[in-house]
Amino acid sequence: MKKQNLKKVSDQEIRDLVVQRLRSLSGNRKISIGESGEYTKDELVQGVKDGSKVGDKIIAIQINYLKSLKNGVFLNE
Repeated sequence: MKKQNLKKVSDQEIRDLVVQRLRSLSGNRKISIGESGEYTKDELVQGVKDGSKVGDKIIAIQINYLKSLKNGVFLNE
């Protein structure tokens, strides 16, 4: 098996990706983050940019989602 030459992704690149994914959401919805409460899209975008606790939680959720897609988790349903 050939080894892939993978580039390290910076923290800022990850934040930018998550912000773009959040911006694609409908603007009139609130998103519930467990016990942290409900947030608008704009609040989540700001949290990701600021590096707040909820922003970091959203980043972790998005990274886990993308890893699941890569591993084909959703294809087996």
